[in-house]
Amino acid sequence: MPQRQERMSASPWETPAVLNARHHWRRARIGMALCALAMAVFAVQDAFTRYLVASVSPWQIMAVRLWAFALGALFYAAWRGRLFAVLKPQRPWLQMARAAFSAFEMVTVAMALKALGLAETHALFAIFPILAALMAVPVLGERLNRHRLLATVIGFAGALLILRPSVHAALRPGAALALLAAALFAAYQVAGRLAARDDDYLTAIVQISTIGAVILTPFGLSAWQNLLPWQWAIVAAISVLAILAHLLLVKALEFAEAIQLQPFNYFLLLFALIIGTLWFGERPPVTSWLGAGLVVSGGLFMLLHERHRATRS
Repeated sequence: MPQRQERMSASPWETPAVLNARHHWRRARIGMALCALAMAVFAVQDAFTRYLVASVSPWQIMAVRLWAFALGALFYAAWRGRLFAVLKPQRPWLQMARAAFSAFEMVTVAMALKALGLAETHALFAIFPILAALMAVPVLGERLNRHRLLATVIGFAGALLILRPSVHAALRPGAALALLAAALFAAYQVAGRLAARDDDYLTAIVQISTIGAVILTPFGLSAWQNLLPWQWAIVAAISVLAILAHLLLVKALEFAEAIQLQPFNYFLLLFALIIGTLWFGERPPVTSWLGAGLVVSGGLFMLLHERHRATRS
């Protein structure tokens, strides 16, 4: 009995600071796991989109997806008792711009998936963190130091490996769409960082989904076609997976800081490469894999430098 009491007593090395650090680390690991799971859900959602865009317009698919997302976001806001508050953002024009970036990014990704496939689209799309860092210089007043410049060069070299440009070959339309989607998502992120100074996350989610649904509705209706039951089932799956992935990200941010979760965003590329290979039989050349590695390396290098700067300041 005394031995059991001795084992149950706290170690003299377990000071309150150590225990607190362990608690935060345990919570951070939960957040990282949730973020990685969210990336897996996003990859499956994109796989369904890749399959469906062969027979259905991307405009119709994404319009329906945003309608479902908007209804889910409004329901969640009402459940939290904040429905009327989130409909009145502090910076409405900025939220509108962010919603437009998000809506057209989703459609552009769907078009790229149809043209390039899952693996190569996400290999190019992974350059968005570097593009966001470049956009943050004029928009947010951040500095383009040598570390960010080096990360940009590494990422650009990776993109060139994936694109495999030559003197006689122009940029493939699908590759241009993937890069445009990355630029739109980077603009969406920078606008989000700017909007976060005045509006919280729930307000942003409601604004993005509802405004995005309004933006895409005319395009979706103009491209509307009657769908077969199995096509509606896939559209429903895409919508549910999108909502689930965003909820997982929201939950992940409750357990871990955004800067801790940023590296796990690259799991989306990993899952996309695996699903593209196993499901669709895609066989990206070795240069695409090497290029994807360089793009990820550039983003992680920049992230580690930013974290080091934050801990020193």
